[in-house]
Formats: sequence, C-alpha cells, structure tokens
Amino acid sequence: MSPPVKVGLNIVWAKPELVVRFARLAEDLGFESVWSGEHVALPQKADWWRIYPSVVAAGEKGSADLAPFRPESPFLDPMVVLSHISAATKRVRLGIGIYLLALRNPVLVGRTIASLDLLSNGRLDLGVGLGWTADEYSFTENEWTTRGRRMDELIRCLRALFGQDTPEFHGEFFDFPPIGFEPKPVQRPRLPIHVGGFGPAAERRAAALGDGWYGSPANIPAIRERLKAEGRAGDPFQFSAITLSGPVSLEAMEEMARQGVHRVVVTPWPGTKVGEVGEEGLAALERYARDIGLA
Repeated sequence: MSPPVKVGLNIVWAKPELVVRFARLAEDLGFESVWSGEHVALPQKADWWRIYPSVVAAGEKGSADLAPFRPESPFLDPMVVLSHISAATKRVRLGIGIYLLALRNPVLVGRTIASLDLLSNGRLDLGVGLGWTADEYSFTENEWTTRGRRMDELIRCLRALFGQDTPEFHGEFFDFPPIGFEPKPVQRPRLPIHVGGFGPAAERRAAALGDGWYGSPANIPAIRERLKAEGRAGDPFQFSAITLSGPVSLEAMEEMARQGVHRVVVTPWPGTKVGEVGEEGLAALERYARDIGLA
C-alpha cells in the first residue's frame, strides 16, 4: 500500500554536512520533495522559548523541550542549501517552509528565487511566513509591527517581478518604475507560493495571495471558506501539513487526506532537534520509507 498523499522530507533536522546525502536518498526512495526552513538569528536569553507557538499552546506545561531547536542550532540559508541539493538531484522537488520573506527586499530576493527555480528546472516550492519572534526583525533592522502588510506587498511584488515582461510596482513599502528583470522562474502558470502561519491573518493571506497552505490541517476549513469568499474556490491550491515529532503512519496520512491534505512533510526521527540527525538517520529513513510503502 502506498501513501494517500505526497510525502516530503524535512531536511532541517539533518546535520549540515549530510543534507545532500539525505536529499539524494529521499529522491531514490520516492519522496516527492525535500524541505528546508530557517531562522536567521535567535536571541541568547534564558526564556527565549516562552513565545514559541507550541510552548504557548501548552500553557503551564510548556517548557524549552517543546521547541525543536535552540538559539545555537545550525540553520543553513534555505536558498543556498537547496541550490546545493539541486545540483546533486534530478527529480525531487525543493521546498522552503518557512521562509521569513518579510525580512527581505523583493527585488533582491526575487532574483535569488528566480535563479534557483531556473537552475533546478522548475522544482521550487516557496513557503513563506512571518515567524514568531520580534527579535529576528530587530536583528535584521526590520519593523515588527508592519510585518503583515509588508508580507502582503512582498508577495504582490514577486508576482509582478515573475509575471510581467517589464515589471513595475507602487506600494506602501516598495516602489519601482518599469525595470528589466530576467530570467523569470520557469514554472508556469507561476511559481507556487505557499503561506504558513497559525491564525486568521495567515488564513486570509493564503486565500487571497497564495497557491497553498503550509501548516496544520486544522486551518483547512477556514481557508476553504476564505477561498470561496475571494472567488478562488476553483483555483489550484495545495494543502501541505508539516510534522516535527517523529514518523507519521499510513493511518495518520489517510486521516490527513480525508481532511484535504495533499502533502505531508515528515520528520521521521523522534526525540531529535534541528541539525542533530547524523548518518544513523539515513538507515532510519530507509526503514520508514519501507514502512509507508514508498520504497
């Protein structure tokens, strides 16, 4: 029996020097995609973890152990690591979930995104989100309070850069006259941008501006309603679920499929954190692929 959904692999948990080996193995085993992600810089303070979403949700039971990383955990730049993987693979799709788009300038990051999509022969899935800590905005000289409006405008800027022959944009945060911007991403009708997050604002952004959702299946009903309200109920839209706590069974995937999930991004190494999975994880990945019917 094969999985009822597409299965992606979260490679952020792999030791940095092993990411290409994990990506190649994932491709050989039949994983549909490999997914990177990021934090740019986290504060070194004793209670940094208290505002991490899963800790907040746990209330009084929350602890630093619920955060899947530490301030010193190794996060590779997603664009760099996926470019590295792109050159070593042929078929597996390359995902970023989540990319902190609101920390960037659209023209500069648009050039990077388009380059990666072109050089990978159209394999990039871009998942974007706002993040959960104001510290990363402060450390990169960005404004936390306007992050939502800035994110919306950034997505619209990228659509202009990627879709218009001679792009121009005039907004609250970004403004440029007609410019030359080549090459474009190779994916058509457009490069998929998946929106991630936790609440109504992220649901609204996904329905209004996104090609997919990257997060919890619990948000699917609300996003479907918002897609209808936007007149986009018939548009292509993918729901991807990310899991961080160990292997996902076929039965769990079947339940997610019933909820409307198209892709499950798995982290099949229980009890580990970002950047900790070494060569022993390769054998575990092979066993997991057999267990769910991929290999």
